[in-house]
Amino acid sequence: MKITIESDLQAAGIDFELYHHSSMYTYEESLAMKAEKGFTGTETKALFMKGKKDGRYYILFTLPDKRNDFKYLKKLVGQKLSVVSPEELETETGQESGAVCPIGYPAEVGQLIHEDILKAEKLVFAPGRPDQTMVIKTQDLDKILDLYQNERFMVSDQVED
Repeated sequence: MKITIESDLQAAGIDFELYHHSSMYTYEESLAMKAEKGFTGTETKALFMKGKKDGRYYILFTLPDKRNDFKYLKKLVGQKLSVVSPEELETETGQESGAVCPIGYPAEVGQLIHEDILKAEKLVFAPGRPDQTMVIKTQDLDKILDLYQNERFMVSDQVED
């Protein structure tokens, strides 16, 4: 499954900003580059995960400071999830760890979105490459997700027993 977010957004007429830079893999590097390039937006992170029961893939779109409660995610999607290995990530998506795109997957990939993402004005993320950064308006997120027709799950900080 190849991520084609840039061309998909262009074809749909959805505005975005795309920045080219040296490869980055850490939150700290992204903050320094953001200051250097002078753009604004809320930094995000994405985890590519797999269901233990059926092998279905999921993408978690969240904020860098959010704790991942895997028991909560299991209740949300109905099966235990685990982050895929860097090798499986690259084989399945062509992406490297640290540069996972949070959107743009085929419909069979479940989309988990942390509710706090929706509070930001703009969202900053790697579009599947460590040498690029994309910025979108949060108000366009529903339009973008509609392009791919992924099943959506809203994630909250609510921890259930």
